[in-house]
Amino acid sequence: MNTFDQDQLSKSFTIRYLIVNENTSYFTLIGIKTLNELGAIVSMPHLKMKFPILTGKIMIVKANQKQE
Repeated sequence: MNTFDQDQLSKSFTIRYLIVNENTSYFTLIGIKTLNELGAIVSMPHLKMKFPILTGKIMIVKANQKQE
């Protein structure tokens, strides 16, 4: 079960992952099927994803580009 949360808003659902051992700058890749299930809109230039939750509000997920 995965949960996206933002302040008091959250949405949980099940995602199947394929684990691979590769050097990449991404923590995880979300496929089209999952984006469709979320009803998500993705903006690559803004590194944001928006999708509706059950309350009718829009949740925003932002990428973190900080190098650790």
